[in-house]
Amino acid sequence: MVFFFAVLAVGMNLLGRKLTQQNVMERNVVTGRINAKIQSEVDSGNRDAQAIVGKAFTQRMDEWRSLYGDKACPKEVQIHFFTEENETAGRDQSPGLKLGEDTSRICCLYEGERLIGLAEYRFKDFSYSQVLLLMNGCILISAILVILYGIWVFGKVILPFHKLAEYPERLSKGMATEKLPETKNQFFGKYVWGMNMLSDKMENDRQTIRRISDDRQKMVTMLVHGIKTPTANIKLLSEAIATGLYDPDGKVNEKDAELAGKIEKNAGDIEKLVSQAVEATNTVSIEYEPKIEPFYRSMIEKYVREEYLKRLEISRIPFCMESEGDPLVKSDLDGICRILRQFMDNAIKYGDGTGICLKMEKTQEGHLITVSNKGTPLPESELPFVFNSLWRGSNSGHVKGSGIGLYEARVIARKLGGDVRMRAGDGETMVTLFIPL
Repeated sequence: MVFFFAVLAVGMNLLGRKLTQQNVMERNVVTGRINAKIQSEVDSGNRDAQAIVGKAFTQRMDEWRSLYGDKACPKEVQIHFFTEENETAGRDQSPGLKLGEDTSRICCLYEGERLIGLAEYRFKDFSYSQVLLLMNGCILISAILVILYGIWVFGKVILPFHKLAEYPERLSKGMATEKLPETKNQFFGKYVWGMNMLSDKMENDRQTIRRISDDRQKMVTMLVHGIKTPTANIKLLSEAIATGLYDPDGKVNEKDAELAGKIEKNAGDIEKLVSQAVEATNTVSIEYEPKIEPFYRSMIEKYVREEYLKRLEISRIPFCMESEGDPLVKSDLDGICRILRQFMDNAIKYGDGTGICLKMEKTQEGHLITVSNKGTPLPESELPFVFNSLWRGSNSGHVKGSGIGLYEARVIARKLGGDVRMRAGDGETMVTLFIPL
């Protein structure tokens, strides 16, 4: 846009200059023609300046204007014959252009080879300088207004939308924890409202899926325990029949023994199916494929700040972040952010609200990211089970959850070649993510 106004200004100035030069050439032609008429009068011996001007210019004014136009014709002509006092000064004059209130031209009058006077031609100012000045001023003001408008659009529309455009991607990857802040901006009010509705819908869907998984686990567990006892009884009865325990003579009937063996085999198959059902119920499928790329550790810090600072401020939970340097991490940023989301959410839900701290450091083996929170920690006996699927600790009675978050974190960490671990004691719980170099 600035380039457009620059080209426009240059073009207008070149056009004005060309028109001015054309007007100058036309005036030179008219001046030459009129001055030739005046010189012929002088050559005839006429020295009456007023009479010469009247005969060569005033009486033929309409003719000159019809031939060359009003702009090219002078508005006034004056003749100055030299006297003895000003003759020396007059000899120093030379034809040329004099710019003042009006545009003037001076032509010499000769008698033979002797300079005897000067003819002054005064024109209206048609140099386009005022028009060009006005146009340049308008172009400059327009350019300034357009630049200011562009800055306003960039600050109010483009820059906010650039930040908003990242939200759907983060939402789809499970990285978004906070809703978009409500705004009175007429450009994005409906977009923010719609994205927050989508966020609520996705969260409700996740909760529904987790609740269904929990209900499924309970139902299968009930069925499993309900099937185990009859199956065990069937096996015992089949063994008794096979050994002839229920025969009146105490003898083994071959046909009964054969049927009892088949019954026992089918009962064993049922027990295997029950065990497989229990194993499938206790395991949740986590869909995740890592994309290993190098990035700076400060991007992790940026994610945590953008997603949790406002939330922690509203909840009035003190937060600290410790990080030395900004080393390069070769891993999957999205996967690490998903793990940290579980860590931070658990610290907020299960902590006592007196403080959360995030610490990042680099060792010879890899990168360590630790989230610690104050509060009543889990008993030492429960720590080995915290990363199991659908398992919840003894401190989760009053907190909603599904027992999947930490299990998901461990699955992702291991796919990244690392691992997670939890330590608890002295009123503090610490969860650490290890990412190899």
